[in-house]
Amino acid sequence: MHRLVNYDTIAEVYDRRYERSDYSTILRLLLDFVRGGKRLLEIGCGTGQWLSELTKAGYDVVGLDPSRNMLKTATEKSRQPELILGCAESVPFGTSTIDRLFCINALHHFSQKERFMTEARRVLHNGGGILIIRLDPHTGLDHWWIYDYFPQVIDIDKRRCPSTISLRKSMQENGFINCKTIEALHMPVKLSARSALQSGRLAKNTTSQLTILTDEEYNARISRLIKDIELKEAQHKDLTIGADLRLYATTAWLR
Repeated sequence: MHRLVNYDTIAEVYDRRYERSDYSTILRLLLDFVRGGKRLLEIGCGTGQWLSELTKAGYDVVGLDPSRNMLKTATEKSRQPELILGCAESVPFGTSTIDRLFCINALHHFSQKERFMTEARRVLHNGGGILIIRLDPHTGLDHWWIYDYFPQVIDIDKRRCPSTISLRKSMQENGFINCKTIEALHMPVKLSARSALQSGRLAKNTTSQLTILTDEEYNARISRLIKDIELKEAQHKDLTIGADLRLYATTAWLR
């Protein structure tokens, strides 16, 4: 079963991730990728974080997303980018009309990833490029408190997130060349579990891995975490939780 996240319900809090983590490395990589392009398209643009950055850099950029509330937030952030309500599997652009196409932390939400890749190939013109940035839960390198306390999530992520190897294979099968993957961002972090809980960092709407769970699934496992916090505190200790995650950037080009 392909679980879906209703981003209309979390649009107001989505941008908190950019306040809590340093994504400057991703921005530099993105700016390097779009250099030389004129017509840029972000698939799954969400609240427009990257659209805003590219617009400030002087680019003509369009954002596509299926969530009305996410696009509403993007409009409030910057009224300059063109925003379109739509899905990755049916891109509303003509053939060979886009110079650069990218999606950042969005691919796992596409229900028909092969269809998306076909559409990307169609709308990009010769010499155009595609950039996809996201987690790869198949590497076995990542550790995350969410995976520790919500063990069903790692299986969900593996089902909805293709490995970087299979992603490059899909690109090649769709006529892309020079398909490469690099580690774009390494994000190690340790937190006080009590402080994270009180500040809302463990709330169900903070990341799609939690939002995708039912309330029953989330409440059952967060209750276990709270018990672990209380056990540690009874020993006059502080429970720490952490993550050691990597974002990978895969690029490919058309002849």
